[in-house]
Amino acid sequence: MNLPEMNEQNAQAGTVLNTYQVAYDRAAIEQYLARSGEPMEPYVHNGVLTVPPGMYLGAYARLIHGTFHYEAGVHTASEMEVYSCPDEGGLATVSGEIVRTFERNGDKYVAFTVRVSDAGGRLLAKVEHTSIYGLRSRA
Repeated sequence: MNLPEMNEQNAQAGTVLNTYQVAYDRAAIEQYLARSGEPMEPYVHNGVLTVPPGMYLGAYARLIHGTFHYEAGVHTASEMEVYSCPDEGGLATVSGEIVRTFERNGDKYVAFTVRVSDAGGRLLAKVEHTSIYGLRSRA
């Protein structure tokens, strides 16, 4: 896929990021729990497996890297609000937009929102994410 380069001109505030869908099925949840080292039991309620909220944090990477090309990709901060953790088996839509780009100490940053919604459009989580997309020269 040929993506535009991440820069201040292409990623102005309000720029919509490429929406995608993700399955929060049992296989995805088990894979997430295995990677994170978390047990499954806290996410089982009345015998039904629910989506761990930590899965929402990982939604940022595909959202930004599926919209822009950049080399660095250094995570610096995330602030997440969780509204609901649905039962396993659902599809979620991940969307968002650029909040701002800025420079600090020669590094180039992008701040953007990530919204995770269920198939009915109900907001499950919102993440404000910031990462470095261009590292200053170390020479």
